Formats: sequence, structure tokens, C-alpha cells
Amino acid sequence: MGVTGFAIFLQLITFCSTNDPTRIVVRINGTAITAGDLEFTAVQRGIPEAERGEAEPKLIDDLIERQLIRDFLHSRKIAPNSEELKTQIERAEEFIKKRGEDPAALLKKIGYTPERLNRELGLTLAWQAYVRQTITPKQIKEYFEQHKAELDGTQLRASQIFLKLPQPANEPSQASGIQKLNEIREEIRNQKISFAEAARKYSEAPTRDQGGDLGLFGWQGKLPAAVSQAAFALKEMELSQPIVSPFGLHLIQVTERKTGDFSLEDVRGVILDRLSQKLWKSTAESARIGAKIERKVLP
Repeated sequence: MGVTGFAIFLQLITFCSTNDPTRIVVRINGTAITAGDLEFTAVQRGIPEAERGEAEPKLIDDLIERQLIRDFLHSRKIAPNSEELKTQIERAEEFIKKRGEDPAALLKKIGYTPERLNRELGLTLAWQAYVRQTITPKQIKEYFEQHKAELDGTQLRASQIFLKLPQPANEPSQASGIQKLNEIREEIRNQKISFAEAARKYSEAPTRDQGGDLGLFGWQGKLPAAVSQAAFALKEMELSQPIVSPFGLHLIQVTERKTGDFSLEDVRGVILDRLSQKLWKSTAESARIGAKIERKVLP
């Protein structure tokens, strides 16, 4: 939680003035997660009040995960850099003062003691310290080599044949569509029809008029993740298997590959962030084993 989080704190004042922010939602290894923590997380993520009930189980689970990580770091005696933490707190207090609020009074109003503030601000800093100790330059280099095409700026040109599915999709319609795409795929492989001709004949996407041509695209952004990942695994002119995405069914043929020129140093930060997220998840999953989690029901 950085300085921007304190703008969110201000949005919680009305909530906390009419509700008890100290109400316990769940305990993890004896540490309480409160209604104030839950509300803060909901506001921080921009979840509308009408959707809070539906989102609550996921929010609580995320808060449990954060506490498990906090306990893990404490067990390893990994603490945030004191000077970095002091700077974060000073920035936060200055932000509150600029909004015309007294930091101590505001934190008390929303159920945050100075100790809890230190805990929240310190978690990210302590985790960053653990990541620096744990993830090695060798791991970063290996990840880059294993995922080079998605990281170095490589672009593909591909064509697709797309079949729509009813929303919400059901298993019979999906199975029928996959069978149809497999039949089209065999026609193309047996040279009974070209991919472009098949796209014009069968595809239900606007690109059908261009023979299914999608133009150039990178690993992220233009296409659904499942389609992009499948395309990047193909050689030029190779046909994919039918791909299921949230939008429908896709058959892909890569027609051109333009290798990117980003180096390891250009994307080191991206790789470190990915490895950090992966490490966070695996650490939290391990920490759940044997953890004492007592869930409470909010009235």
C-alpha cells in the first residue's frame, strides 16, 4: 500500500463512522482480519457496494494470503528496510496533511493504529527484500531464454477461422464447434481448400473478408491469451488445433514471424515481477498447510 492508498482511506471515513471497523472477519494464526481491512480492500479494488457480497469470499481469501505471507516473512526474520519504511510513512502522513486531515486522528477513525499502518506498509517492502534474496540472476536469465518470444518483442502475423458459441456456452455446442473446426483443418491439411478460402467460407469473424488475416500482433493485447499463446507455439504456416477462448473457437495459422530485439536487460523488471508473483503464490500455498484459520461470519 503506497501513498495513493491513503486517498482510499479518506473514502472509508463514512463507512467507519457508522460501522465497527474492528469487527473480526477471520483469524489467521491468532491474528485478526477486521471488517475495516475487508472494506479497505474492497474500496482499493474499486468494487461497487452492490457487488461486495459476491466479492467478499475472494477478498477474505486474499487477506488471508497476505497474512500468511506476513507470518512467513516474520518466521524468516525478514523485515523491511527501516529507512525505506520511515520514508513511506512520512510520505503517507504528508499526503493526509495536504488533504487537511490529522494523520493520527484519521488513522484512529478508520481503525488503523500506527502499528497496523507499519505492518501494511512494511509487507511490500519486506517481500521485496525476500525476493532480492531468493530470485537469482541465473533464474532470471533462464526465464528469459524459456519465454524469449513473448518477452523480446517478437510479433506474429496470423490468420484465423473463428466460430461463435452461444453465451453462456454449453458442452454440446462447444464439442460440435470443435468437431467442425477439425473437419475444416483436415480440408486445409489435405489441400482441398486454402486457409484463406476456408476463412471466407466458414469464419464468423469480421476478418473473414480478408481471408482471416489478423495482421501483426505481440504476445499480449490484441488476442485472447489462449489464442496468443497457441499462436506463439506454432512454426510458420503450421496449423493450430482448435482453441477455446471466452469469445468462441479459433483455428490459427501463423504466416509470418518477426523476431524482436528486446534484451534481457530491457525486460529484467518484467521477469522479476512475474517470478515474484509466482513465488508469492507458492509461498502462500505452502504456508496454508498447518495454518490455523478461523473464519467469522459478518452480521
